[in-house]
Order: sequence, then C-alpha cells, then structure tokens
Amino acid sequence: MLAGILFLALAVLVQPGDAAEKKDVPEHYEPTWESLEKHPVPDWFHNAKFGIFIHWGVYSVPGWAPLGEYAEWYPRRMYQEGNPTYKYHKEKYGDPHEFTYNDFIPMFKAEKWDPDRWADLFEKAGARYVVPTGEHHDGFPLWDSDLTEFDAADMGPKRDLIGELAVACRKRGMKYAPSYHRMMNYYDPPYDNGAFANPHYESSGPDKTFVKNWKKRWEELRDKYRPDIIWFDGDWMAPVETWGTKEIMADYYNIAKHKWDKEVVVNDRMGKVRGKRGDFYTQEYEHGLRSPDIIPQKWESCRGIGQSFGYNRQEDADDYLSAGELVDMLVDIVSKNGNLLLDVGPKANGVIPEMQREGLIGMGEWLDVNGPAIYGTRPWEVFKEDDNTRFTRKDNLVYAICLEWPGKELKLTSFAEGSELCPQEIDHIRMLGVAGTVEWSRDKNALTIQVPDEKPCEHAYSFEIHLKE
Repeated sequence: MLAGILFLALAVLVQPGDAAEKKDVPEHYEPTWESLEKHPVPDWFHNAKFGIFIHWGVYSVPGWAPLGEYAEWYPRRMYQEGNPTYKYHKEKYGDPHEFTYNDFIPMFKAEKWDPDRWADLFEKAGARYVVPTGEHHDGFPLWDSDLTEFDAADMGPKRDLIGELAVACRKRGMKYAPSYHRMMNYYDPPYDNGAFANPHYESSGPDKTFVKNWKKRWEELRDKYRPDIIWFDGDWMAPVETWGTKEIMADYYNIAKHKWDKEVVVNDRMGKVRGKRGDFYTQEYEHGLRSPDIIPQKWESCRGIGQSFGYNRQEDADDYLSAGELVDMLVDIVSKNGNLLLDVGPKANGVIPEMQREGLIGMGEWLDVNGPAIYGTRPWEVFKEDDNTRFTRKDNLVYAICLEWPGKELKLTSFAEGSELCPQEIDHIRMLGVAGTVEWSRDKNALTIQVPDEKPCEHAYSFEIHLKE
C-alpha cells in the first residue's frame, strides 16, 4: 500500500458542497460520475465507526521490513539491490533469484489459524466490519479461485481463507469485504523466477490483457463473497479510464441493489481519484489529528497497530500503539466524520501477535462502556473545544468525550447560555458507565459538570448531554 496522502491536503480537497445530501437515487446506475455520485453512503457504514483490516499472506513468512516500512512489500523489495530487504533476504535465505518469493509459499501453512477465534476477537474489540486482504500486491489470492491455481486453496494453506473468514464474521453480524490490491501488480517487472511478477511489464502502463484479467479476478471475488465494500488499492499509477472502474462501480451498485438486496459502499482508490471520487475517502498512517476540522465527505483512516500493515518481526512493544492511544485516535477520527480501519498483521501460522490482541481487547473494553458516544453518531457543530475534549452527537444527545481525566469539574464554554452552538435547553447529563445523572450548572460563561469521584473506565471519558427537544 502506498504511504498515506497527508490529511491536511485531503481536507483542502473536500469542500462543504462536496458532501451535500444525495438526492434522486437512481433505480439503475450508469458508468458516469453524474450517476455514480448519486449513490448514498449507507447508514450502516456511517454508524459502524470501527473496522478491522487484515494484512496476511505469503509475505507473512519472512515477516520483515526496516522499522517504519511496510513488511507486505517484501516481495518487491527483496529483488531490489541496495534495499535493506534485499540485504536481509540474501543473508537469511540466499540469492533472491535462487530462493525466490515463491519458495515461501509452502511455508505459508496457516496451521494454527482458527477463523472463529479471529472473529471472536474482532467482535470483542467492538469492530463492526472486517476487511481482509483478498489479494495483495504479490498476486497470491487468499480465496479459492477458478482462474488460477496460484492461490491459498491450491497452495500453502490449501484452504479458502477468505471464504472461511466470511462465514465466521457474518454469523457474528459484522460486515465483510475482502480487499483487492491487484492494480499494482502490473508494475512489478519480471524478476527471475518471481512468478508473482508481470512478465508483460511495460513502463507505459497496463495493457488490455492485464486489465481484462484483473477485472475477471475482481468479478470472481465479488460474485463468490458478495463484499459489502469495494476496497481497492494500487490506484495511484493509472487513471480510472485505464481500469474501467466507473463500469465496475455501476455494476457493483446494480448487483447489490437488485440481486443481493443490500447496501454497499465504495472507497476512493479506483484509479487516480483518491480524495476526489468514491463514497468515502481514504488515507493511511496520517490519522485524523492531521485534519484541522470536520470533513463533510465521509472518510476512513487505516493504519496498523504497529508501524506496518503486514507482520514485521522487528517490531516490539515500543512500536505498537497502546489501547489508550488507539482509543484517543478512534475518538478524534469519529468526531471529524471518519471511521477507523485498524489493521492487524498475523504471523504466517495464523496467530495474531499478543501485543496486537492486547490493543484490540483494550479497545473493546472501552467501547463496552462508551459505545453510545461512538456508534451511530454524527459530528456535532464543532469537533472539539480544546485539545482534551471531542464532541459527537446522536439526535438530541451530544457527547463530550474527554481524552484525559477532567478532574473535579468539566467546563464547556461551547454550551454556555446563549451559545450559538447550543441554543437548546439542557434536560440532564450523565456520565457513561456511571449510574444515574451528574450535577451540572449553566451560565453565560460555560456549562459546568460535576465529575464523579471514580473513573468508570480506563482512557477517555464520555459525558452524555441530553438536550430538550
């Protein structure tokens, strides 16, 4: 995956008019932006707020990258002389033209993988949707493909990893969408014995044969697993016209509506339109703190718990975000109209590292108490009052979420009497995780909330402000 677009730049791209309410939803979508942009973002995606990304594949066998780089790019970098990955591979496995990337495939066994155990963890973490990498830039599908035997069902694990996980996640009520990153595969030159690479590579860009095969594989993934999201990647090298992605979007919308009878959503990685087209915009490893304000267009931030999406054996506890840091990131992103797609990088045997599990479990424990301030909410009039407080809203409720313990009193000037932000009267206030209501007073300077003595949870703390209707 490409390093994220700086979110400040993304914020500039999105103007308030871009997110105007979409009306006149067509009965049948056409492959034009005029038609496609009438597609509404479904409520389930707005409401979900938190999803799990999974980068797992043959690259998980070496599981190595310089700290701060993506380990899932191993199959490309192992062939690039002068690259640290090339040096590592040569020292550990030998010349990459003799011990090739394909030689890792028999070592990708997933022998300890239990899809139900994964799904239980994701559910416990509070995730509402799951996005495993169906096929990453190495060209090795994790599903049972009828188009190639170079897949996880015929080689390595000899299991339909995507299909088995789909069953486990969906029976727990989570949405499911294997991602598809094959666009970038065209740009892998034909390294000796590197079967994942494109033998027809030309620097001028993808030819019709590659695009045709790319589309067929996507259609197989679509029809076999009915993904709730199109989550494409590898988009930054060629325009949508090369890939025919407007046609793909129209077909997807129409099939979902008329054949599957479900609401779906599409990201912005359809070609060179990131931050400009799609139901939701994406960025990675540049989370919402980069944004100076609420982003009207629905968006999603993705990143790993550590510094890499794929498993990197070099990372230790200092390289992973703590549960508290993950919670603060989720709260900030949601306050600005975003979702968090948090990635785990399992080992080749199918085990999610304990440090990653700890972060997910901590998130789930926090959401068990504070979920009402996150799920189903929308941005309030402003996303924050100071560096410590974030706001969300739901009907006549406004949530003030303090990233740090506020002490004995919480003063909110945004809710002062006569404030343009909150002209309504306040009925009562409660703190999530605490029985009953809390005492409060309001004057022309501020709303002052009396904070209970005991903390109801670790990390951030949510106050539910009930406005009179």
